[in-house]
Amino acid sequence: MAKRISAANWRKIEAALAADPALFGLPEGGREASLVFASFNLRKLGKRKNREVELDFLARFCARCDLVAIQEVQDDLEGLRFLKERMESAVAGDGEFGILVSDITGEVPGEPGMAERLAFIYRWRRITRLDLASDLTIDRTSVLANFFGNEAGLVAERRSFETQMARFTAGKRKTAPTYTPPAFVTFVRTPHVAAFEARAANDQPPLHFAAVNAHLVFGTVSERRQEFEALLRWIIFRLKAERRLVAPNFILLGDLNLKFDKPGSDRGVIEERIRHFNTEAFGDPDRRRVYFPFIDPHPRTGKVIRTAARSEQTFDQIAFFRASAEERLPDDRWRAVVDPGNPDGFDYGVFNFADLFARAIKGKPYQALTKAERSELGNQFQHSVSDHLPIWVRIPRPGFAPPPRV
Repeated sequence: MAKRISAANWRKIEAALAADPALFGLPEGGREASLVFASFNLRKLGKRKNREVELDFLARFCARCDLVAIQEVQDDLEGLRFLKERMESAVAGDGEFGILVSDITGEVPGEPGMAERLAFIYRWRRITRLDLASDLTIDRTSVLANFFGNEAGLVAERRSFETQMARFTAGKRKTAPTYTPPAFVTFVRTPHVAAFEARAANDQPPLHFAAVNAHLVFGTVSERRQEFEALLRWIIFRLKAERRLVAPNFILLGDLNLKFDKPGSDRGVIEERIRHFNTEAFGDPDRRRVYFPFIDPHPRTGKVIRTAARSEQTFDQIAFFRASAEERLPDDRWRAVVDPGNPDGFDYGVFNFADLFARAIKGKPYQALTKAERSELGNQFQHSVSDHLPIWVRIPRPGFAPPPRV
């Protein structure tokens, strides 16, 4: 069983966080003139038992956000509800937050599998629900077309899998093989979509958006790319039909498991796909309607933000898909207005609790730890807290300030 952080070390952690929350990327929260959106793969959030201290700690971050998309929620919702209760305790307001959660995905009831839910926690008085709440599905006709269009490759891969499984069963292979589809058929875990309204001030119109909560497959690089491209295409083509939508904008929040260990080259691959779908949907590869802030180096530090707790990957993303006339959601030009002196302006970041734990427990930054020290520390928090870091984006709240001039 993995070792957990001791009570004495939790006291050190709390003291270090209280001394300088901004050092670890904790955003200012609850400000009237701005909104904070967040995404967090909170590893296997199920029962609260033996996890109360960790969830109470994570509530400090979540309570500073107006909308949090959470991945890896288990079928048992006890831990999620406890997190919400602790968030409300943190802001001293019972009923401050609401929960919206999907049913299980990734598993067929009655059959073995890894079931997950996708959840939103949102601040009632700033963010209200609209009519839409749905799975993002691929229709059967398309699933069949995906299968039959790639039948030869799918069948060949299946035969190879069966051959390797027979060798494994016979003791001629040490590890069990996995079946890796050579082409996209449908999502392993169905993304969840819900429409929301961000209330505005000074008689300005509210901001309507559909939030897409996604936890894409972690398989091979090819599988990851297949699901990401299918999701990207789905959202962009829905965006094209903005006049018929419940909400004309989309905000994508989730663990997309993108290959991003080499940002210099991986960023170009993502941008190329955005340009491709811009051309296909809008006839213009350079339309500024899709923006992934976390694939660029942060304009203040010049460094790419890492979201895996071990600091080697950027799996988690928040992305904006703007309606044709929408100026209140960011695009890439907003990078020029990131200003650490403006607590209500556009900014984005990560709550780096791994660095917080390293400084509080080991007395030095996470990046300064040896490989052995990182492993020892990770064993204390990766299961009970998470192996992902939560990410956030702050935007000016509609009606409090005009969109930045860029």
